[in-house]
Amino acid sequence: MKSRVLQKSSLFALLIATILAGFTGPNASAQLSTATMFGIVTDSTGAIVPGATVTLTQTQTNFVRVTKTNDQGQYRAEFLPVGQYTTKVSASGFKEIVQNGIVLTATQQAAVNYALDIGGESTIVEVTTEIPLVNVGNSVLGRTVDNREVDNLPIVGRNVYQLLSLTPGIQNSQTENTIGFPGQHVIINGSSDNMVGQVTYYLDGGLNMTGVRNTGNVLPNPDAIDQFAVQTSNFSAEYGRTGAGVVSVLTKSGTNQVHGSVFEFHQETNFNSNAWLQTTRTPLHINRFGATLGGPIIKDKTFLFGSYAGLRQVSPIEFNTVVPDALQRAGNFSENLPTSTTIAKGLGACATALSAADKSVTAYGGRFIVCDPVTHQPVPGNRLDLDPNYHPDPVAAAVLAKNVPLPTPGRTDNRFIGNEGLPNQTDEFLIKGDQQLTAAHRLTLDYFQSNGAQSNLPSGSNLPGWAVNNYVYRQQTANVSDVWTVSARSVNQVWLSYTRMNAGRDSTPGTSLAAYGSDLNVQGTPSLPDISVANFFHLANAISGPVAGDNVYGLRDVFNTTRGKHSIFVGAEIYLEKDRLETLLNNYGTFSFANSTVPNTASGQATYVKTGAAIADFLIGHPNTMGQDSPDDANANYWNYGFFGQDDWRITPKLILNLGLRYDVQTAPTDTQRRYAVFKPGVQSTVSPNAILGQLFPGDPGVPQGGVDTNYNHVSPRVGFAFDPYRDGKTVFHGGAGLFFDTIGGNEWMLSQNFQPFAVRETAAFSHVTSLQNIYSTDCQDFQGCTSPFPYLYDKVNPRYVSPASLVFLQQAMRWPYNVQANFGVQQQFTKDLAVSINYVGAFSRKLPLYIDANAPIYNTANPAMNTATNYNCRRPFDALPFGKGTSCANPAVGSKYISNAYVIEDGQNTNYHGLQVTVEKRLSQHISVNGFYVFSKALSSASLQTTGNIGNSGPTEPEDYYNLGLERQRTDSDQRHQAVIAAVWKPDYFGKSNRVVQNLLNGWSISTIVTMRSGVPFNITSGTDDNMDGNNNDRPNVVPGKIERVNSFGGSRVLEKKQWFDTSAYCRVGSAGCSAGTGAGNVDGTVSPNSLSGPGYKDIDAAIFRDFAIYERVKFQFRGEATNVFNFVNLGTPGAVLSSPSNFGVISAQATTPQGSGMRVIQVGGRILF
Repeated sequence: MKSRVLQKSSLFALLIATILAGFTGPNASAQLSTATMFGIVTDSTGAIVPGATVTLTQTQTNFVRVTKTNDQGQYRAEFLPVGQYTTKVSASGFKEIVQNGIVLTATQQAAVNYALDIGGESTIVEVTTEIPLVNVGNSVLGRTVDNREVDNLPIVGRNVYQLLSLTPGIQNSQTENTIGFPGQHVIINGSSDNMVGQVTYYLDGGLNMTGVRNTGNVLPNPDAIDQFAVQTSNFSAEYGRTGAGVVSVLTKSGTNQVHGSVFEFHQETNFNSNAWLQTTRTPLHINRFGATLGGPIIKDKTFLFGSYAGLRQVSPIEFNTVVPDALQRAGNFSENLPTSTTIAKGLGACATALSAADKSVTAYGGRFIVCDPVTHQPVPGNRLDLDPNYHPDPVAAAVLAKNVPLPTPGRTDNRFIGNEGLPNQTDEFLIKGDQQLTAAHRLTLDYFQSNGAQSNLPSGSNLPGWAVNNYVYRQQTANVSDVWTVSARSVNQVWLSYTRMNAGRDSTPGTSLAAYGSDLNVQGTPSLPDISVANFFHLANAISGPVAGDNVYGLRDVFNTTRGKHSIFVGAEIYLEKDRLETLLNNYGTFSFANSTVPNTASGQATYVKTGAAIADFLIGHPNTMGQDSPDDANANYWNYGFFGQDDWRITPKLILNLGLRYDVQTAPTDTQRRYAVFKPGVQSTVSPNAILGQLFPGDPGVPQGGVDTNYNHVSPRVGFAFDPYRDGKTVFHGGAGLFFDTIGGNEWMLSQNFQPFAVRETAAFSHVTSLQNIYSTDCQDFQGCTSPFPYLYDKVNPRYVSPASLVFLQQAMRWPYNVQANFGVQQQFTKDLAVSINYVGAFSRKLPLYIDANAPIYNTANPAMNTATNYNCRRPFDALPFGKGTSCANPAVGSKYISNAYVIEDGQNTNYHGLQVTVEKRLSQHISVNGFYVFSKALSSASLQTTGNIGNSGPTEPEDYYNLGLERQRTDSDQRHQAVIAAVWKPDYFGKSNRVVQNLLNGWSISTIVTMRSGVPFNITSGTDDNMDGNNNDRPNVVPGKIERVNSFGGSRVLEKKQWFDTSAYCRVGSAGCSAGTGAGNVDGTVSPNSLSGPGYKDIDAAIFRDFAIYERVKFQFRGEATNVFNFVNLGTPGAVLSSPSNFGVISAQATTPQGSGMRVIQVGGRILF
């Protein structure tokens, strides 16, 4: 039934698009890898010249396109290969014009008008002009970075994505690798990267992104890149899939002249500066090398271009970690005995606070109290080894002996100093061919492959020899496109594309805690657990999984024809996407040992005991919390359809109107095992009758196969105009607005498959483990039958649950997110080389997804005494304890089946962006070129949709109160009130008249720079405590009566700023003495808004200096030096913002980082042989 609806809807949309083709229209960028040239041909009096022949010849390949002016004197040539052109214009009774020096770039719509003089056709008039800097064809905003900028600007790290920052409206751009493969995340005009990814990425016209998280894929090296175009507002109806922007990258091609390069670039420890507050440099050794080659196979007909690039990197990781010495390993903590008299005499309680002097001691791991694990009284002399209730855990002893080194000799602070080298290797290959099949058909084929293998220490790991995460990926992109010149007025381009990303995260060594004598039951590939011991070491591991990625198959066709005043486009595209995430999650086990001076005896089990000191708890095998997940193999298959029609309507010679209409469908996902779930409280599943009440599955009445109802109403109208009041191509007013739908990433489709009953994902859920050797048999409170729940396999008929069950659901009636974009502005070209653009830009995202806990605890306003920090599970509205599930909240029946969190991925969140964007462009003249922008903007969201520092985050962001989401209105995490970027290239060739020695020494150099300045991003102040007693420590404080929130002003003193960035005295915990009442149910929610203050601003100057030295004829050698943060500015990070941590509250203890590392100066030197 659904397929019929889809078929009918698709045909209907195509019919509508075709009917409206004469009335709807494109913006300039209706092409991904080609360009458009258009204009008017008149005589010297301004009268139009119909029937004139316009011949465009690309000089590098002798590609020719011939078109004629219509009865309005207008000509238009679509789908032109980018590059340099010579144009010839001829008409009977007029002198022929030949124009040289035209350079067309990707997605460009170049307006070039011609005025013919009366005379014989044999008379040729040669002119050389450049295309106007203003856009007279549409209201698209964005920027094209051409090959000169790619070649000249500093790119330390050789990642062309770094140059995205040159585009106004881009607030954040970074590459991350969290699930096995590199992914590019970009925030444009207040967009959200949470769950949807609102930017579409193309390479040579084919899709170049991974649908798992809708991230951009790897690009070829800069020597293989010709140019790229970024569109940020009101782009044409050709583009769907995402609603915030389009990034289209074009690689180089073969020409009639053999050309290429051989290159190597190097980064080394001694080149760089120390990180802030560090006395030594971070070890670094990177080699990047490769070559490109292009040329003709058959002149004027067949061309080939190829590229290879490699990366070899060794990153030594330095360790400076507190580890137990020989006495401590034996249970003797006398070195750590506090100097307090009562404690020294064994008379104090376990909860006795340490003196300030004791807290300041760092020798032997600091001062702390060790308590008897049974009596909960201080052990005399801190000698746990002499205590009758001390029973060392053999697994802990084995881990210490094998993997935790002794302190470095001579150190009394018990620190181990060492390092470990980790390799990183990538290899990439590009092959591209162009074939002029006939005068009417031009075929392009390209294939790009990138292979990578990178070893990382898991986050937080601070000792060598434990777990290493190995990220291995292979990316493959293949495109075939054909441009068919149907006639002088009609052109068609078709693309067939394939994109594959196959990656994995493997942990080595391939062994588990069972090798140390534990009964930990690992399901799937063995790997070591994550063990953290507070104030001492952290043997970390991270989620691993052998497969992550997708396969995308695409077909797109665009037809253009010119009829009178209309340039009409009609097109369609279809993509099949197959996403997969096979992951082991945390099946290896996570164990957290914390300093707890209040033993938890609420369970009533005498065996659940602790010593109060994390390292002592580790010796006896009593973790504070333990977590373990089960593996999962999640899949999501879905289709993306798009149909569009558009028209570029030149109403008058001064006014062009752009109208467009697009129709999109993303089908709901399918999985062969139908592992999706929806939440309908009170309804029992008929597919799985033993499932938790309210959890329904595909096959249940009214539940579709993918868990979500596919939307068929995604119709996107778009309109724009360009007005040239003086018809001189120098002053242009433009504006427009449109609707843009997004797609949902596979990671979100597959998320419910990561949770019960399909898989267990209960990190830190088990708090009664008392042995690392016998984990399950000694914890009958958390594990039914005192046995391991693993292997955990999904049984549809009789699903199993591990309580408390944390669940994730899809909202069946979820609507797809969409953007409304609008802009209005003016462009003015002052000279042939200088232009300024001023624009208002608005972007409004709607129906953005957010995790909503449908089972969040309810505050009991009728009886406030019933609300405690430990009984929140009793106050959940669905399946809460003790309603028929157990004897009490503190002691549920063993094996009881109840829900804790029930996250539903719902639509309904919004973002609003308003910005003033000013750009200045100066083409190369008088030895210098400049391109820069300034943006004044504000971006707001209805809830936290991103996570600062990790914009690829896809996990739930807990609001302060799920029943009072109005408190979450805030500035977005990427909001920057002021932002300015300037890119400049200076060629100081001033010594042409000097003697040859001076010329050779001083001429020929090039100096380029990218200057970045922006105001600080916001940060969130929290209390760090569970003031509203909902089980989460993410509450916010109140403002102290009579105080205001403010950033301190110390006259620019960095020393004082980092000590107290904001007024810390302005905040108080809700309910504390002297603090005003909060808001919400019970007045227990803090009233401070999220992201209420801004952190420090940021400034950076990257620079490059290079020179070409002639070797032989066209062969030359280029020496090149590049640096990030060349002046070594210290950019401070955000301050500590947790009220319950007074020593860090308001204190800046770290610097802001960049994609290149610490943020301090990094130098790259290299050489290129060019020909």
